[in-house]
Amino acid sequence: MSQNQSQGSYMKEAVSLLGATVPLLGLNAAVYAGFFLVAVIWFAIWGAIAFFVSKLVPIAGVICILFAMGAGGFAWRMARRYLLYMVKGAHIAAMTEVMLGREVPKGPGQIQYARDIVTKYFKDVSVLFGLDALINGTVKAFTNTFVRIINFIPLPGDFRKLIRVVQGIINRSLSYVDEAILSYAIAQREENVWNSARHGIVLYGQSYKPILFTTLKAWVLGKVFGVIFFAMIIVPGLLISSLLGPEWGTLGFIIALVLAAVGGRLLELAFYEPFALAYTIVTYHREIAGKQPDPEWDQKLQNASESFRNLIGKAKEAGLKAGDQVGLPAPAPATAATGVQEAPNPQGTNPPGGSGW
Repeated sequence: MSQNQSQGSYMKEAVSLLGATVPLLGLNAAVYAGFFLVAVIWFAIWGAIAFFVSKLVPIAGVICILFAMGAGGFAWRMARRYLLYMVKGAHIAAMTEVMLGREVPKGPGQIQYARDIVTKYFKDVSVLFGLDALINGTVKAFTNTFVRIINFIPLPGDFRKLIRVVQGIINRSLSYVDEAILSYAIAQREENVWNSARHGIVLYGQSYKPILFTTLKAWVLGKVFGVIFFAMIIVPGLLISSLLGPEWGTLGFIIALVLAAVGGRLLELAFYEPFALAYTIVTYHREIAGKQPDPEWDQKLQNASESFRNLIGKAKEAGLKAGDQVGLPAPAPATAATGVQEAPNPQGTNPPGGSGW
């Protein structure tokens, strides 16, 4: 099968995963719709305040809008960490279970089922968030150390600025890789998720090219959809702003622009990001199928990334608490025509050369 055919089959499987997890897709959309409603109310209140104070002190109106943006951005980051992460984590869990051929409820019970998986293996959102931060730090260090852009785009001459732009795009696309590795940790059904994530990162290092290529395509396509969603909101927003009269002027334009940017991003997260996530997860699991984590790659990552060393420390700490040895898992789940077969229990499997690695 050619690479294009493989990528096409990965896309089809990603779409099928979304079809099998519609309840969580609906929850995802509902949460983002709620955020947009809150954003509209928030900026409407501060827009009104800015309008009236600008009558007294013109610059005060701009200050009010800047405050609204700053405070709103901070609240968004906190909410995304403690609420949306659980929603996204549950969706990752459900898609992983479906991909492995496990029984997943098809109705509203799917939401609680997926949440139970997240709670079982990650205990609370702080563990999930902390693990993801270490994975992200390791993947970025891996990219900066081992990924050469010239391997993807052979550029003639001195194109340093263009290279920096491309490198920036690569770094921004890595969040999908992080979540695919979280999917691997869930797939292993190992209580020590720090250890599973360690092995998932090593397997990514061994198979990174097609996975990274998928994330790049997904990220670029996401930005295209983001621009389309932005245009869908800014046009009626500017029309409404013009109907408010000349008194609103610049202030109305700024509010419309901010709401369009926020709304466009939320629409992208609600309706496009689940596909990008599913596409990357499928590509990751397909490309690592049947492979064992390589101790040489593990050592390379230890040398390259402090985050990876910290992850190993967390894995050893968790292993000691549970009385387990920290070693290699069983081979990655092997793919089949209808999905991915479940791997043996990794806790009872020793790696080649022993389990103390």
